[in-house]
Amino acid sequence: MLESDPHAVRHIFMDESGDLGFGVGSDYFVLAFISPESGKVLNKKVKNFNAHLINRGWNPAVEIKATNVWYSPKHMDQPAAYTYKNNPRVPMAHILRGIAAVDGYIEWVVVKLSTVDDWLKTAPSGILYNYFSWLLLRGPLCYFPAVELFVDRRSREHHNLLKFDGYVESKVGIDRAEKKKAPLNLTIHHYHSGSAREFTAEQRAGVEFGIRGLEAADFVCWAIKRKFENGEDEWYSLIEKRVRWKQLLY
Repeated sequence: MLESDPHAVRHIFMDESGDLGFGVGSDYFVLAFISPESGKVLNKKVKNFNAHLINRGWNPAVEIKATNVWYSPKHMDQPAAYTYKNNPRVPMAHILRGIAAVDGYIEWVVVKLSTVDDWLKTAPSGILYNYFSWLLLRGPLCYFPAVELFVDRRSREHHNLLKFDGYVESKVGIDRAEKKKAPLNLTIHHYHSGSAREFTAEQRAGVEFGIRGLEAADFVCWAIKRKFENGEDEWYSLIEKRVRWKQLLY
């Protein structure tokens, strides 16, 4: 992990794909992050991609994310005039190649749900999410001196234990102390696609920056999920050169 400016804030955008339902839904749970050398470059790449789709007829009321792009042929809210309505492979390949062209790196954790120990399945899904997130994030959070972490907003922490922020902050605090490193300068944001509407005009540029980074992470998660859930390496191969660390659990 080489950083051109050791004092710069490192941007990390983390998203998920699948669920922790065990026996219902997907067979794999994916967590991945993308950490560009320049958040501005990634932001511009995603902004241009979104503008391209809208200029080609994409319905602006529909969130631009991997599943919506991929299933646009079946999406009733997507007009027939949308250029890629029946050919989603074109924009999918375009954005994944674009993400891979941005200097930076990707890390991921994939959990094969059928092999998770029974005792671990008894934990609340929110706690499991925090646990797996830490396994993914502990590398950069224990390396970089300052991190701005963007996480897709969730509403699944229905438990009375430490929530995501507190869990990660406590874990990284102990880890860095054990490694004799200074405390981490950490800021955590939880955004969803419509978060910009919840902030003032002065704040929106920063929020949109985070949302676009999370959009890139969503496409990365989708490519990884297709590899494991569907046995398709085609999409993952487009981003593989940026993958620096990976782990398949259980």
